[in-house]
Amino acid sequence: MIRFEPLPTAEELEQFYAASYYNFDRSREQGKGMAFASRLRRMRAAGRRRAAGRLLDIGCATGFFIDGIRKHSDWQVYGVDFGESAVRFAREQLGLEVAHGELVDARYPEAFFDVIRINNVLEHVRDPLGMLRECRRIIRPDGRVLLSVPNGYNDSRELIAFHREEGRPARSHKGHIFFFPAPTLLGMFDASGFVPVQKKTYGFKRGLRNLGVLPRKKHWKRAYELPAGDESDAASREVVVADTPGRPAIYYRFALARDQITMIPGLHRSGLDFMLILEPAATAR
Repeated sequence: MIRFEPLPTAEELEQFYAASYYNFDRSREQGKGMAFASRLRRMRAAGRRRAAGRLLDIGCATGFFIDGIRKHSDWQVYGVDFGESAVRFAREQLGLEVAHGELVDARYPEAFFDVIRINNVLEHVRDPLGMLRECRRIIRPDGRVLLSVPNGYNDSRELIAFHREEGRPARSHKGHIFFFPAPTLLGMFDASGFVPVQKKTYGFKRGLRNLGVLPRKKHWKRAYELPAGDESDAASREVVVADTPGRPAIYYRFALARDQITMIPGLHRSGLDFMLILEPAATAR
């Protein structure tokens, strides 16, 4: 496992996840949620035959994704996010039930959720194993965790290359502070009480660039340069929403299906990202 040392403080993370970090497109995110709602209606975790349940989106940002789910299904949706401005927007503008801070701070009841979605969040938190253990506590015995996480072996390659070639610290422009190779992830699942029932890899073009098999972009180092000035004033700004015209529902369903098709079974070093479905160990088949 690779990580930044020292780890950022809560105050430093709060500054990084300023309002500008959450300037997402409303129509696109709600469209993704609408397409995901169709998947939820078809989803049947082991032993469950109910049409609806409770879903938690960890790292829900401004909440547009779970708002799309709420509008197109009977599921109860919840969210949690570290960014204060994003949580305020989700609560006040969308009327969503979103908690601020780390997952453990939300204090959800035991065995409360049917589905927990963790979409590119595990690598951002200061205690990833603790977060997985909390997920185990709050997931139903027949529930599922849908986890997307970068392949840490691959995701760290450019940061390491920048440091070696430039001889100075690199900035994690994506906010990743942990980098988990596949064996580490599997060990974390075992330690937190989960069993992966599905494992897939995607993002091979970017992954092959990171490994040097394909040429990197000409100015790839720019993203890793330390900022020239103080960015602390960004924390006070409010979320600005880009609201482009929405597309037909079929577009978002097709995009979700396309993403699934491009994933290859197994955990492969040459891909940038992993997608896993986890079940509580006691009920895994």
